[in-house]
Amino acid sequence: MMESWQQVSQDSLRAVLDSVFAGPPYRWVERPDPLAVVRKWFVEVSRWLAELRDNNPIGFRVLLAALVALLVVILIHAGWVLVRTIRPATGKAGPPAPAIVRRDRAWYLREADRLAADGRFVEAMQVDFLALVLALDASRALRFHPAKTPREYLNEPALPAEERTRLRELVSTLYGHAFARWPCGPGEFAAWRKRLGLDAVENHAASG
Repeated sequence: MMESWQQVSQDSLRAVLDSVFAGPPYRWVERPDPLAVVRKWFVEVSRWLAELRDNNPIGFRVLLAALVALLVVILIHAGWVLVRTIRPATGKAGPPAPAIVRRDRAWYLREADRLAADGRFVEAMQVDFLALVLALDASRALRFHPAKTPREYLNEPALPAEERTRLRELVSTLYGHAFARWPCGPGEFAAWRKRLGLDAVENHAASG
């Protein structure tokens, strides 16, 4: 009877222990080590250096000197880059900035005449348009800016309604010849000049 009770107790204890060790905390799973390759490489290099030091002391010293020299070069280069990065811009002056050439309406009209004489009518129309914009800028109908496109001048708030309509037609014609490849020869350029109204340009220039 006693032996039977002891057997049951041992079986119960074993069952309890099995259930405990079967839990997640006791499930031993080997986790991958992301640095295992680095550690293995480091051990192999250390072993190789130790063998080189024992078997070839001269070669070991040469390798060590080369590594030290390489480290010094890297440090010098890093310091040079750091100094150039944080050094204030009060040192040697760079090349002078190119001077901004300001051209007036008369220059643009002469340039348009020159381009037209060379048969470059689309370019002449673009220069003509700048002359008109400068005239309107002089009369304060709009504000000239070299970065603006011709179409952007249509949104100027101070532009009179009549002038806005004429400018819209001129922009449409200019874009048609420049981008839509409308034919542009002496006849088309003469019609453009008539619609542009050089007299109006001169009147704006005089009012400016």
